[in-house]
Formats: sequence, C-alpha cells, structure tokens
Amino acid sequence: MTLWRYKAVTAGGLSRKGELTADTAVSARASLRRVGLTVLDVRPVASERVRVPASLASSLHRVLRGRRRDAKAEVLDALATLLASGVPLAEGLSTLAGSRSKRSGMRRMLLQVEDAVRSGTPLADACESQPGWFDAAEVAVVRAGQARGELSHALRSLADRHTRTGELAGKLASALAYPAIVAVAGVAVVVFLSLGPLPRLVGILDQAGVRPPALTAGVIALGGAIARWWAVLFAGVVSALLLAVWAVRSISASERGWPSALRRLVPQALRGMALARLAGELQSMTRLGVPLTEALRAAARTFEGPVTQSLRSNLERAATRVEAGERLSQALDDAHWFADDMRRLIEAGETAGELPDLLERLADRLERRAKRLTDRLAGLIEPAAIILLASMVGVVVLSAVLPLLKLREVL
Repeated sequence: MTLWRYKAVTAGGLSRKGELTADTAVSARASLRRVGLTVLDVRPVASERVRVPASLASSLHRVLRGRRRDAKAEVLDALATLLASGVPLAEGLSTLAGSRSKRSGMRRMLLQVEDAVRSGTPLADACESQPGWFDAAEVAVVRAGQARGELSHALRSLADRHTRTGELAGKLASALAYPAIVAVAGVAVVVFLSLGPLPRLVGILDQAGVRPPALTAGVIALGGAIARWWAVLFAGVVSALLLAVWAVRSISASERGWPSALRRLVPQALRGMALARLAGELQSMTRLGVPLTEALRAAARTFEGPVTQSLRSNLERAATRVEAGERLSQALDDAHWFADDMRRLIEAGETAGELPDLLERLADRLERRAKRLTDRLAGLIEPAAIILLASMVGVVVLSAVLPLLKLREVL
C-alpha cells in the first residue's frame, strides 16, 4: 500500500489535512468520502521505492531495526498498555500514530499497520510487511500472542527485551566509540598544529639559519600528508573494514563455521549479547506456544551480521535435528556458541518440562554476564585511550617546544 497525504473539508466547511494508506488514489478518495469528507487534494507521500537486491535490502532492514530499537520498545509498551486497558487494537494504533510527529517514519508505519488491521489483516501479517521495523522472531511472538489471546503480554515482553538489548548494545557501543573519538581528536590536533603554528616557528628558524628539530619536521609532514590525502586515507579505512566484513562472512559461511583461532577474535561481550538475545527470543516464543523448530528458525533469521553468521547456521541445523527427533540440548552442539554448562541447563529444563522458565533464567544470566564483560572491556579501553591521547599530545607539545628552545638559543 501507498501512504497518501490529503486535503479535505467537512460538511460544516472545516478544513482537514492528514495521511492515510490506500492502494490507489481512487480508493483513498473513496475512504475519505465514506467518513463524510469532501476531498480537495490527494497525493502520494513518496514515490515507489527503487528495487534493491535482496541481500542489500536485508542488511538495510537490519540496520534500520537496530537504530529503531528504543523507539519501537516505547511504542510496543504503549500499545500493550492500551490493549490491557481495553482499547481496541485499531484504535490503539490510531492513538499512537496521532501522538507522533507528522513527518516521522514511526507514524507512517503505525498508519500502514492500522489500515491493514482495519481491513481484516492479522497484526502479525501487518508487522511482517514492515521488515524495516519487525524481524521474524517478533512476528512469530505477535502471531502466537494474538492466537492465544495474550497480545498485550506478547507486546510487553518484546518491549522489555528491546529495552534490555538496547542497554547492552549502547554500553558496548560507548566503550568502542571512546578510543575512536580520542584518535580523531588527536589527529585533528596534529593537523591543526602542522598547518598553522609549527610552520611559522620553522620559518623563523629557517630565517635564523637554524635547522628545525626532526620531530617538528616529522609532525609537520605527517599533518600535511593527512590533510592532503584524507580522502584516500578514509577510502582505505572503509575498504579495509569492508574487506574484513567480507572475510568474516566467507569464514562464517564455511561448512563448520569459524576455525578456533579466528573465533577467539570475536569479543566475548558480542557473543554474550547474541546468546542473551537468542535465549530471550526462544523464551518469548516457546512460552506463547510457538513450536520449538519454528522458534529456532525464526530466531535464526534475526542473526544476519558477519559475527553471528555461524550462530545462524547452527540454529538452522539445530531446527532440522530437533524436527528429526533430537533434543534441543543435543542439537546445539557447537562448543564455540553453546558451552557445556549452557547445554546442561537446557537439558535440565527439557527434562523437567520447564524449558521456557529455564530459558528466561538463562537469558537473565547471559545478560548479566555480557554487562560484566562490557564493563571490563570499557575499563581496559578507557585507560588505553587516555594513554594514547596523552602520548599524542606529548609528541605534539614537544614538536612545538623544541623549536622554541632552539629559537631561544639563537636569540
């Protein structure tokens, strides 16, 4: 469906503006006339999207879902509260859409989902048509919650999971961003001094017939090279990152996943976050009655990044093995992702018939472990970044002080 922006007047002559979703302009006008509006103008908000390759579209959707995690958690929690209070689903979606900015992507998504729900489409199918907002596991949870009459509970569990995942991801991103910010600041200082004050000092020494210090000349040359070739350097860094991602994907796509030496390069915090998210998704789906094989396949489709590509392959194989009659604790046999204690806990939950409760406790434990690892990583990175910045500042200060000392000797 297409989102249309309209201008209309009521029977009393009052002007109205807004947006609605419809297949064509004719159906949009018909919908407005049915509610008693005289249409003045209807036009599409955006033209039809350009078709992109499926792999690129999947990557873009994954990035969008990551950026929208916090906003989506807020909306899901608000919708769950409205449903628990007895507000019908379509009215709840309409209320949330009305409280959003008219230009926001969230409002557009809510309007499209509301229009689909009013036309008789199940909420899960409406969410599935929004891949930039909802992944396969979320759709499975919504479908199961609606089928069991526990939609508000399902939406609230999704909101809670997104909140916890967002906290972990934000903490890890902050820890990794700190050294990058320090490095950029240090490079900026070097470039500034090498293009301004240092050449003036060197010029004064040249006029006095004094050879400038080698450190000062080296800093000037380095800063000048960075300023002159920054575009080439930036392209080189981007190319190196893309090459690393391609190499990781190629290794992950191999028959048995990563070699053990390369697997150790993945920080434990990233693995812990992925496993905590996996346990939370499986817990939500199995508690709502989603078959285990379907839950495993839905969860596998949410792990699309280069680091978690081998986890996706393991989950897909595990789903096939569980479907053939194996237990989950036996099917999850990759020691890199699933340690012995984790598999033992899953086995205990299967034996006692309390797998959803066990997965919930496991998700909480993995989240706590990922937080500890992230805090430890931040505790190691911050001093290293401070030492790096202090070293860069020390070199720059020396490159400025040495010419002054030589100039003092001349005078």
